[in-house]
Amino acid sequence: MDPLWRDLHKIKAPTLLLWGRDDRTITLEGAQLMLKQIRDVQLHVFGRCGHWVQLERQPEFDALVTGFLGEQS
Repeated sequence: MDPLWRDLHKIKAPTLLLWGRDDRTITLEGAQLMLKQIRDVQLHVFGRCGHWVQLERQPEFDALVTGFLGEQS
């Protein structure tokens, strides 16, 4: 994952991060790193949720993504 972390500061677009608090693949510390380095970022953390937020919390995921995309237009 090193190349990803190294280039985070280059992201200029509004960014939405949706994270499962119990993600064991990329832990919440990874989300915190992104939050600190991406300039225009929103982070939403789901409790009792792992790596697959879009499956584990589909209704909330859909609502957040739809709202975020609507704000960008």
